[in-house]
Amino acid sequence: MKLTDELFIGAGGHQATFIHPTDMAKCIKIAHDPDDGDVKKELRYRRICKEKLEKSKLVTKYYGTAETNKGLGHVFERVLDLDGRTSKDLKDFLPTEDIDSEKLKMIQKLLLNFKEDYLHEKIAIVDTDITNFMVQQTAPNEYQMRIVDNIGTPVAIPLVYYFDFAATWKSKKYWNFLADWLHRHYPKIVNEEFYKKIRSN
Repeated sequence: MKLTDELFIGAGGHQATFIHPTDMAKCIKIAHDPDDGDVKKELRYRRICKEKLEKSKLVTKYYGTAETNKGLGHVFERVLDLDGRTSKDLKDFLPTEDIDSEKLKMIQKLLLNFKEDYLHEKIAIVDTDITNFMVQQTAPNEYQMRIVDNIGTPVAIPLVYYFDFAATWKSKKYWNFLADWLHRHYPKIVNEEFYKKIRSN
């Protein structure tokens, strides 16, 4: 399978991402290092918790491997907006300047829905870097959050994979990390009043 520069979407610290050359609804991730521990961690999580992740509303689907001209690739669902374009990550989606009341309500609703889905699904994540979350437009003025990277845990015995109490504890912990970070960096969106709503007790 040939990956060209025209298919390139972007690159992170661990992988470069390309549009699948024969299926626009999929993307192919190529690890910078074939032995990258972060990639192995995610694949391990997807293998052990396959049934859970197949039912997930948040985590992108995984379709297996593909041989490419740039090395072994991993094929994933591509997160697309209603118009067929690649969705923005949360960092690019959130405004850095003043926003009107309607857009503020929309963003706060998006975050509250994400909180509900995330705490229900109890997805294991490594950190709360907001570039790991994408905002997908599903209908006019309707959006949902998706998790596209840094899932799993590097620990040798991952209790969160096997025990619900451990997954619940960790999901609440990491959700509050995210809420705290947004409160500090986007105080006009996660203001004091909304901060009390978005944190998990």
